[in-house]
Amino acid sequence: MAEFEEEIIIIEDDDVIKSLKQEESDDSDKKKKIIIFSAISAVLIVIIIVTLILIFSSDKKEEVQKYSIDSIEEKLNDNQDKKQNLEMSELENMIAKAAYLYENGSQAKALHLYEKIAQFSESISQYNLGVAQLKNEQYDTALKTFSKAIQNGEKRCVSAINAAVCSLHMNNKKSFDYYINLAYAYLPSENKSPLYSYYYALIQYYKNNYFEALSALNNPTTDEYPNIQKHLKSKINALYNNNFKAIEELEKDYEKEDSLSLGLLYGRIGDIGLAEKYIQEALSNNIEPVKSALALSYIYLKSGRVTSAGKLIQNTTDMFPEEVYKPYPIKVKLKDELFDPEKAQASYKEDIKKSNLIKYHKIFYFSPYKIFNANSTIDYIRKGNTNIYIDNVHSAKNYLKRSKATSSVNKGIVQAIKMALSFDLRDANQKLQNLVNIQPRHSILHYNLALTYAQMGDITNAYQHFLKSYHLDAKNYLSGIYASLCADLLDKDKKRLLNTLKESILLENDSEEIQFYKTLMFISNNNSSSASDWLYHDYKQRPIYLALEAIIADDLNNKAIAKKATTTLSTLFPNDILPQIMYIDTHFNELKPKKYAFEVLKYLKKQNFNYKDLFYGPFITRQLYIQQSLITGNLYFVRKILRDELETTRKNTEELTSALALASLYDKSYEESYVLYNNLIDTLKVRDSYTLFLGAVASTAAGHNANAIALLELSKMKNKTFKQSRYALGLLYLETQNNAGASIQLNMVGDSGFRSKYFTFDIDTDKLYLQKTLGQI
Repeated sequence: MAEFEEEIIIIEDDDVIKSLKQEESDDSDKKKKIIIFSAISAVLIVIIIVTLILIFSSDKKEEVQKYSIDSIEEKLNDNQDKKQNLEMSELENMIAKAAYLYENGSQAKALHLYEKIAQFSESISQYNLGVAQLKNEQYDTALKTFSKAIQNGEKRCVSAINAAVCSLHMNNKKSFDYYINLAYAYLPSENKSPLYSYYYALIQYYKNNYFEALSALNNPTTDEYPNIQKHLKSKINALYNNNFKAIEELEKDYEKEDSLSLGLLYGRIGDIGLAEKYIQEALSNNIEPVKSALALSYIYLKSGRVTSAGKLIQNTTDMFPEEVYKPYPIKVKLKDELFDPEKAQASYKEDIKKSNLIKYHKIFYFSPYKIFNANSTIDYIRKGNTNIYIDNVHSAKNYLKRSKATSSVNKGIVQAIKMALSFDLRDANQKLQNLVNIQPRHSILHYNLALTYAQMGDITNAYQHFLKSYHLDAKNYLSGIYASLCADLLDKDKKRLLNTLKESILLENDSEEIQFYKTLMFISNNNSSSASDWLYHDYKQRPIYLALEAIIADDLNNKAIAKKATTTLSTLFPNDILPQIMYIDTHFNELKPKKYAFEVLKYLKKQNFNYKDLFYGPFITRQLYIQQSLITGNLYFVRKILRDELETTRKNTEELTSALALASLYDKSYEESYVLYNNLIDTLKVRDSYTLFLGAVASTAAGHNANAIALLELSKMKNKTFKQSRYALGLLYLETQNNAGASIQLNMVGDSGFRSKYFTFDIDTDKLYLQKTLGQI
């Protein structure tokens, strides 16, 4: 009997994971019926077995020993063609004997014995014979037997429930509806039975009247079957997302068989520690190993132990290559906080405090471009003239040729810087690329090119050129430090680079510039406390210095200095968007959600933006302004000004298209965003790893998952260490049942607590429903 009790107490996995919203829909009602159908047989088998034993035997072993079965069997064998009355005690013990044989594995003998009993006491034995047939999965035969029991007037209510069970196993909904309604019709005859509340609860549960069922379970007329009743209560509470109540029920008289269900429920409420504990216990006790292993791997994915998840998924797939795809099919989706204004606000505030991506991009935004060293050019000319004088013509020509190229490059650098400072960032970047082809060993040229890449959001190229600049001139410390910031964003090892920089900078005489470099290195190491000295230096109020003050003060929760720094920045750049966003971050961040949105919108409306930085400028401006527009409900206006500019401009449209694609994504115009990103990538040839990733985000939102996979493959090729792309790609491969491909991607993410800002997943209950309908699970 214990075996069948365990079968009912395990809460169905798709029940545990379903959301309340889905379950209240019409389609969900159908799904719940299927779930109910799959559980009903186990519940009623337990009822029948326990009831049978309670009625006919108080101690099976004792009864079997007390009475001799042989003489009764002889009577049955000798009277095949006629009924013979048996003493009730003998009949009861025969039934107990049959039950005992069945429970100890002698099903054939038990069925044979039931059939013989049926010849002498049809009204009682039909019911019990049906129980045995049901347990032996002879559903068609059992249904007929229970039908006879009902006709004979024996245990009509319970027999009708059992007949409904048989109908479920036979996938005969019409028959199920008939017998469950018949059970309800016979229920009044049980009104004096202590088990009335139990029967009532079961029938209401199977009729999808869950609140009525729960009410009966919460106000029982019997203490019988406490284990089954607590699990039914837990199951119903889980159906309605009353997860804490469901957990409370399961933890009463806790049994290890409940470990998987408890783990799933704790995972549902976000208690990852307890979820892992219980699912690990389920695994160690070999409780549904495929389900337990997959559940644990999904817990790992949610908790940032991504590589562990990938390895567990691969091991489970290797051991159970077919079964592994049945229990928990997943559906990849984007996180709610991307689109919900209040959730987006909470996520934004956390990012402002903790995101290195935002901090570093603020630094890049205010970083100075560098002008060429004129003395170097003059030196080349002097050396050329000297060599002419000493008749070394070949060497002189090389020097003079180099000086001419250098002068041309230096002139081009000045022109490119003017473009960048006017927010014609892509034009500046293109000009600097051309200049690098002329003078590939020009340290300042590589620094400026790297800075344009960084401001555009192309961190991979920025890293390469910052590093090249530093290698060409070891005294160009800013290039080396910025290379370390990029390495951090790219998940590259920066330890050796920082150690080299530290050793070199310590050899320099102390100065304002050296203090600036040291402060940047502290930020690169996430060491704001050591960088705090910067807050108390009395240096000239350069934009980059003020930006550092705001970042450090905000990290240290020094609100006064942070507010002062951003106030000065917003005054220096009244028409630029990012300084005003930084002002908002320090002045309004403590406000409650609705008040915050109101004050931010009011503040932004007062500003006189020309929007050139939004249309053609740095990546960080587009990212933060569009997020603020989502929070304040202003996305429609932003999309309008972007469309108007896109329709009238003759300039490069890459940044405009990128901004409109992002705004459309946040405004839930998924198909428009998908088309815009495809145009940006395919036509305008913007193919940095982050743009490719955002294109995949839009593709997923629009339901074009195959396109998302293709873009993510390109994104991780551009940047092999880009965890966002690998994590998303791993999830999408899991969704397509390519566990091998998923494991490869997930194994590259690590176990360091990675959380995707964009992607998450749910259990695909629609697919589970279809699989159950088709009899695949």
